[in-house]
Amino acid sequence: MDMIKKIAVTASIMLFVLAQIFSLYVIQVSRTEKLNLLKDKEAQILQKNIRNFEKDMQNINYKDSIDDYLITWFFQKNMPENSALYKGKQELCNKSSYDFDAGKLKGELNVPSFLSQHVNGKYLLVIHETIQIGTQNYTVCYLLDATFIYKSSQALLIREILVSLFLSGITLFVLVFLIRRITKPLQAANEAQLLLIGSMSHELKTPLTAIRGYSETLLDVKLSDEQRKKSLEYIHSESGRLSRLSEKMMELTKLYEPDCVITFTPVCVKELFDAAEKSVRSRLEEKKLQLVREGTCRDIKMDLDYDLMVSFLINLLNNSIMASKPGGRIFLGAGKNEIWVRDEGCGIPKKELYKVCQAFYRVDKSRSRKSGNMGLGLALCEQIAKAHNAKLRIESEEGKGTKISLYKSFTTH
Repeated sequence: MDMIKKIAVTASIMLFVLAQIFSLYVIQVSRTEKLNLLKDKEAQILQKNIRNFEKDMQNINYKDSIDDYLITWFFQKNMPENSALYKGKQELCNKSSYDFDAGKLKGELNVPSFLSQHVNGKYLLVIHETIQIGTQNYTVCYLLDATFIYKSSQALLIREILVSLFLSGITLFVLVFLIRRITKPLQAANEAQLLLIGSMSHELKTPLTAIRGYSETLLDVKLSDEQRKKSLEYIHSESGRLSRLSEKMMELTKLYEPDCVITFTPVCVKELFDAAEKSVRSRLEEKKLQLVREGTCRDIKMDLDYDLMVSFLINLLNNSIMASKPGGRIFLGAGKNEIWVRDEGCGIPKKELYKVCQAFYRVDKSRSRKSGNMGLGLALCEQIAKAHNAKLRIESEEGKGTKISLYKSFTTH
């Protein structure tokens, strides 16, 4: 189970538990209130009947004692159904059909008390009061069947649990959806950066091994001046490659951040092309390549990020220079909805097209290593295109050349 599911499940369980605690509290309070209302109502009825009973007993003018059978007769006359009369633990009369434990009856004189008992699947509420007749104390009981209150509470609790389970399930799916939606860009950026770090570690291994090997040779082996010079030149070359790799990685990593914000300003396309050409001019001259400008929108302004777009064009031009034969041509162009670089070089095999934007991927690995290509150019270009809310379009035919463009409906001036 991944972290997103763990968070969602934990949150759902917490919500479910909190809902059950709240439901139990509400149901318990509701049941208690119902029982209290029932107690108050029935206690008033019971006390009224007891007062009538005591009044009838007083009318017979007893002084010290009276026979139990006479007390029982007046009790049966005055008290309602489900009532009972006890003299201590002795049962004198029981007008109730319920069985209950009379040994637990305890109370004060002329004060109603309450006792709850669970008997034979029924929840009984026993209201009892101690009265004095002559010199003897008697206990008057009144039994109420509160089963419907308890069972309705249990049924309500079951419904609450089922509803909570249903809502918790819905909450789980909603949380998973929302968390995935919120964290997806972060996860994608994190995975991309982990991939970059892994790929970079692999890329660093070769030049670092070579630099270490040549430096150890310089320290431990006596070399001729020419050999020393070649070793130092190689170390210088590889350290420069590592420096360029580090710069590229920093730029690329920044673009992978989900909160990467770029500033769009009106930029003259001609100035953009001039800056890119100036950066690669020495390499063009070295291979005797001609840079040709084309398109219909070279003299207008477009809303874009100047530095990122210069980097975009430089990376594409460097790739075209490596792919072109000496004396060839490279084209730099702009139209209404796109900016592109195309060449007449070796092209990209169709089976490689979907891979070329992966960081550190090289179509021709042997040629790329000799030329110092790190395989980061198109990966960087793709991220620059995404930062501009644009698409990177690659059109290539093996042996005939490649055209790579940034395609978007630009705001022009």
